Amino acid sequence: MIPINFLDKAERTFNDLGANVQVRTNSYSRFYNTKGRLVKKSDIAKIQKAGCLTLFTLSDNAIDITVHPANQDTVFEKAKSIFKEAQVVEIDIQS
Repeated sequence: MIPINFLDKAERTFNDLGANVQVRTNSYSRFYNTKGRLVKKSDIAKIQKAGCLTLFTLSDNAIDITVHPANQDTVFEKAKSIFKEAQVVEIDIQS
């Protein structure tokens, strides 16, 4: 069995390519190291953490990234460091 810490590593989720970022949105794409989605850093307007991590583009498209709740904070912090210009929103769904 593969531990969740392997599948949900921030390094396997985001691959910083300079002006672009390769985003692997689910455990399948991270495990098999697929190419994922290529997005421009400047196109990401908002990063939201709620039930999953979501990247919103300037054109209001959403990219949902599913990670285990135990690893969500690490991946969220990595997203904030990559997409520095994006608005950051945290929604507490535990309440």
